[in-house]
Amino acid sequence: MKLANNMLLRVLGVLLLTAAVLKGWQLINEPLADNNIWSSRWFHIMIVEFELAMGIWLVSGLFNKTAWLATLGLFSMFSIITLYKGITGYASCGCFGQVHVNPWMTLFAVDLPAVIALLVFKPQFSLKSIFSLPRALLSLLLAFLALPQKRKSLKLLTNEFVRPLPSVPHFAITLFLGILILGITTPILALNEPAIVTSKYEVLEPEIWIGKELPILEHIDIADTLKKGTWLILLYHYDCPDCGRAIPEYEQIARDLAGNEDFMQIAFIAVPPYGHTPISENSPCTLGKLNDVKEWFVTTPAVALLKDGKVIRAWEGKVLDYDIILSIST
Repeated sequence: MKLANNMLLRVLGVLLLTAAVLKGWQLINEPLADNNIWSSRWFHIMIVEFELAMGIWLVSGLFNKTAWLATLGLFSMFSIITLYKGITGYASCGCFGQVHVNPWMTLFAVDLPAVIALLVFKPQFSLKSIFSLPRALLSLLLAFLALPQKRKSLKLLTNEFVRPLPSVPHFAITLFLGILILGITTPILALNEPAIVTSKYEVLEPEIWIGKELPILEHIDIADTLKKGTWLILLYHYDCPDCGRAIPEYEQIARDLAGNEDFMQIAFIAVPPYGHTPISENSPCTLGKLNDVKEWFVTTPAVALLKDGKVIRAWEGKVLDYDIILSIST
């Protein structure tokens, strides 16, 4: 059982190292639609460095029981995240950088099997130390101000999860390699931010479109139609949960505007990769596509209000009230 547990932790460590390298490669070669903390470049760099650190720890074999507990918590969290992405319709789990893997495949082929294997091949714990865990964690928070009996449970937990101490050379080499790798990779990721526009991809920033002709107009298949009159266009990804919630609201606005096409019309523009759309079968909106001559990075839904092809107003993610849309279109 101990051998199986050690092997399992090392395999999961290699998996985390692989995922970190793939994510890091993506950060160097692809930009991010950086509009909040979760999509910010620094947040993704922190994820890469965390996975590198965890991978190094697991492969080293140091503090086996603590490593098991941390890994169980980590892959349990991964399972919840991939389950959410699967339910909400994401095309990729985002776990392996540019290698797109369906969230359901990741959940049932990686995350859940890892959790189950960790529960099956677990280290041997004393029952007393397990029951002391909640009190010991409280003692950590209270530090030296903790009550004597809580210090006792903390000592019991330390003996269980930290001892026996590793050899000094083993610990020192692992610590040195960890600091060296993290110290090299962090500045590499931070200082090698890819360009926003290249021949292969482009980052779309709707907020800088205002007052200009829609920059992507020539790449939209219904461009000639959008160049005339007042249009409210919504850019969407087929696997975007926010788009799935926003599209029906814009369709209702289009129904309310029926008979007033000269006033304003609404168009949905699909951003590649294309897939099954959340648009209703008899949608009152005009449908178009952004071509796939390059990869487009944009936070969807992205909305722009056009008058004869010129952008009057643009925003991302937010669904505006019907009355506000009417007021900004006049």
